[in-house]
Amino acid sequence: MSHFHRFVLLGCLGCLGLFPTLGFSAPDQPTAAAQESSAQPPATTPREPKSEPRVLVTFAAMGDVPRSREEEGLLVRQLAQLPADVEFVVHLGDIKAGSTPCDERTYLKVAGLLATSQVPVLIVPGDNEWNDCPQPDCAWQHWQNYFSHFERHWPPRFTLTRASQRDELFSFVQGNVLFIGLNLVGGQVHNSLEWELRHADNGNWTSLNFHHYGAIAERVVVLGHARPTENQADYFRVLVKESQAYGKPVLYLHGDGHRWSQRHPWEADNLLAVQVDQGALGPPVKVTVTDQENTPFVFDRRLEKKAK
Repeated sequence: MSHFHRFVLLGCLGCLGLFPTLGFSAPDQPTAAAQESSAQPPATTPREPKSEPRVLVTFAAMGDVPRSREEEGLLVRQLAQLPADVEFVVHLGDIKAGSTPCDERTYLKVAGLLATSQVPVLIVPGDNEWNDCPQPDCAWQHWQNYFSHFERHWPPRFTLTRASQRDELFSFVQGNVLFIGLNLVGGQVHNSLEWELRHADNGNWTSLNFHHYGAIAERVVVLGHARPTENQADYFRVLVKESQAYGKPVLYLHGDGHRWSQRHPWEADNLLAVQVDQGALGPPVKVTVTDQENTPFVFDRRLEKKAK
């Protein structure tokens, strides 16, 4: 059975809702008169002024927070102070410090803090709350109990699609921007077979979404926790290949390293990797996705607006 069918078997793309209808309208067809007019423009037609960038979607991203009791209050304040035009916020994993116990109370507490947000919160797993825990299987169960389908805490603003056999993987299209959420963590390789299979699933999910939505999506944003290292190289080979074939701007947005980083680490000029600030070092970054080729992703780190 192919990798594609592993995802599609439990939900036919068209009939069972694995990829729901997006609701994009076909462009209006020009009339014959309009076609004739456009074919023979007047010699004196003035040149159109250069248009302003069109905003496709605006969202916020954070990661590696809270890591202490003090940062729990900070997280709530940061969520309360999100800019008014932010449509949703993404937590890029590590909901606790590595030294914080992986007991159920920790997951329950952080879920409650994130639920105070006025806009939907999406979340991807981090290593501190899963594979770096003394009992990874137990920790993963806690994560699923408290963070799986976390967007259900808010009225629906967009429709998420989830992989049939791994529902922490998600995708959606907002403002003609394709978002792909992964289970891509840093930390220790707690189980080499699990690691290999999960990376294959991440790659298949990425390819499936690029192929299905690539023709209509003007931009792609891939959401994961791990900063790129050799431990994730098998996945990133897939992302680089898909990005090169896609040709339009792609952003890999992640946490893990705690300090801001913006770079092009791969042989794909259209693929940008950005690491967000850890919560104590800066508020959630505001990301504005535009239709401009030279500035497809605009980042406002809002450092002068740290929550106090």
